[in-house]
Amino acid sequence: MSGVEIEIARKVGENEVLFGSVTTADIAAALAAKGVEVDRRKLHMPEPIKKLGEFEIPLKLHREVTLAVKVKVVAEGK
Repeated sequence: MSGVEIEIARKVGENEVLFGSVTTADIAAALAAKGVEVDRRKLHMPEPIKKLGEFEIPLKLHREVTLAVKVKVVAEGK
């Protein structure tokens, strides 16, 4: 499961600020679409993503096992 990358498209306004945000539920749904079922509570984000870019979100599988999920937030329609 290492090297998992997902791309999430969102509508953006001026200055490339997202309408809404990307949450752990959105990331879990994108992973499920790729066939990887995870509990969204195991994704650790201090706050939702509110801008375009690439992010590494820790996924805690076990007390001693944590993976980084690469999340790319892009503008919808591009």
